[in-house]
Amino acid sequence: MAIKFTLLITQDCNLACSYCYISKRPAKMSLATAEKIVGFIYKNARKGEKNSIGFFGGEPLIEFDLMKKIVEMIERHPRFTEFEFSFNVTSNGTIFSDEIAEFFTEHQIGYCISCDGESQTQDAFRRFKDGSGTFDIVNANLIKAAARLPVQVNAVLTPNTLNRLPDNVRYFIKLGIKQIFINTDFSAKWKPEHVPAHKAAMDEIADIHIDSYRQNNPIFISVIDEKIAVIHRGGYFPGEKCQMGRKEFAFTPAGDIFPCERLVYDGAPENSLCLGNVDTGVYLNRLSCHMSAGGETNSECVNCTIRGYCIHWCGCSNYHATGYYNRVGAFLCAGEKNAITAALRVIEALEKEMPAVFALHKAGLPAANAQGFFE
Repeated sequence: MAIKFTLLITQDCNLACSYCYISKRPAKMSLATAEKIVGFIYKNARKGEKNSIGFFGGEPLIEFDLMKKIVEMIERHPRFTEFEFSFNVTSNGTIFSDEIAEFFTEHQIGYCISCDGESQTQDAFRRFKDGSGTFDIVNANLIKAAARLPVQVNAVLTPNTLNRLPDNVRYFIKLGIKQIFINTDFSAKWKPEHVPAHKAAMDEIADIHIDSYRQNNPIFISVIDEKIAVIHRGGYFPGEKCQMGRKEFAFTPAGDIFPCERLVYDGAPENSLCLGNVDTGVYLNRLSCHMSAGGETNSECVNCTIRGYCIHWCGCSNYHATGYYNRVGAFLCAGEKNAITAALRVIEALEKEMPAVFALHKAGLPAANAQGFFE
């Protein structure tokens, strides 16, 4: 598993997305704080392992000039060549330019746009501060970016957008997007009646996935491809599982350290999920404050036959659903079963038909399918 460092270079944003978990305020990371974070990165990065450095927010491209300075600070460090670093940016898609594209290309920075799909879905939650929709500008920027860069999209799945998920996946495919990540909002009010609708959506996405392969236009869809890889490997490897606070750190503009960017919280550090600060260090004992006393996982997980393929260990998903890092929410359990079943549907349809493609999955390289395997 890569060591993951995420810098929230600002907590300001030009949008007011209703489900966003990051507190918005006009906070910008100083270069002095960034320099301390870079020192932390070099102290904790691992040789011989991948080290991921992500820029997050707020909307990080509001502070594009600051981002450039931090990237250059990292690359100019005397120990830069000792490590394998990769850079990535997660943006809301409302800010894009030729200058941004050129910088991302020059520094090999991965670009992920958070977009939920077609206008009806996108504008339901992702709006500007005045309440107006963002679809038109994000759609235009997706088209521009996809013409110049390998663009990923991150779509948030909610109970209100569940039934439109397959159509939204088709929308991304029509735009030429090759890597589609679907992330469930586990803090939403999921109900038992959403489970069969989720299964139907996963089955339809599996059919879309199968069709994309048969049309020689393979698409990486996270909820399908990641499960196919895990099934072939016989389960998640220990290093792939959540290691927040050990191999995963998120930094606020003030230099506060959190175990994951999805857990950044503006409460008093001693009472929140904060693990410390770049000036004072990390206090791992704070992780235990948010562990359920009932054990590592729910009792029903212990003897579950598909436990090895499930992300019951994901601390941030669990926390948003139950308030504990190690207590699984009911919808995560049901959703994982649906995703695994959908992945098995794809394997059954295509494994014998396209053995070379699935050899990539077995090697743990599902993203290779989106890099022109048939070209």
